[in-house]
Amino acid sequence: MSDCLPTYVVIDASSSMKPHEAVLNATLARLHYNLAVNPRVSEFARVSVVAFSTDVHVVIPMSDMEQVPAMPEVICGGRTEYGKTFDRVRQCIEQDVRDLRSQNFGVLRPTVFFLTDGSPTDAHWQNSFRTLVDRKWPRHPHVIAYGFGGANRAVLEKVATKALFIADGSDTETALSGAISGLLNTLIASSRSGHMEIATNVTGFEYVQVAQEFVD
Repeated sequence: MSDCLPTYVVIDASSSMKPHEAVLNATLARLHYNLAVNPRVSEFARVSVVAFSTDVHVVIPMSDMEQVPAMPEVICGGRTEYGKTFDRVRQCIEQDVRDLRSQNFGVLRPTVFFLTDGSPTDAHWQNSFRTLVDRKWPRHPHVIAYGFGGANRAVLEKVATKALFIADGSDTETALSGAISGLLNTLIASSRSGHMEIATNVTGFEYVQVAQEFVD
C-alpha cells in the first residue's frame, strides 16, 4: 500500500480577482504542468482545485494530475464567501478519503492550501471553519493560508492551522505566482519525505508560524 496526500488548492475567484483572471489561469496552468510532469509528486499528492466566490466550484475533483489533460479556466466575479467554501471542502474530503481508501491508498491528513486576496463577505463563516477543522472529525485537514492584495491578516491567522504566508507588499499577480510556487515546493518536498513538509521560504511572502492546535 502506498501513501497519498489529499491536497486541496482553494483559490479566491471573487470580483477583486477579476483584473488578474488571466494571470490566475496561467498560474494554475503552470501548477498543473509542473505536477503532471513529475510523476513522483502527482502519485503522492492527489490534488483537487476549488475556486470560490459567491458560489463554490470544484474545478478539478481529486485527481492524479498526470491524468488531467488541462486545467479548466476559472472565471472570477462575485463575493468572497468563506463559509460555504469550508462546507464544500469538508464534503469533498469526506468523499475523497473514502474513494482513496477504496483504491488501497494509505491516506495522510488532508491539506488545504487557501489562497485569498480579500476578507470574507459572510458574517458567520467561522462556524463552518470550526466544523472543518474539528479534531473530533478524524479527517480534519491541515490549513496552509496565503494572503495577498486586500487579505486580512487577522482573519487568516484564524484560518491557518499549519502555516501562514502574508504577502510583503508585492503586487497581486507577483504574489499569486509566488504562492503557487511555494505550494508546489511544499508538495515536492512532501513527496520526497513521505509526510507534510512545508517550504517556508516563499518569494514575496512573510512566513508566520502558527500555534499547533492540531496533532498529526
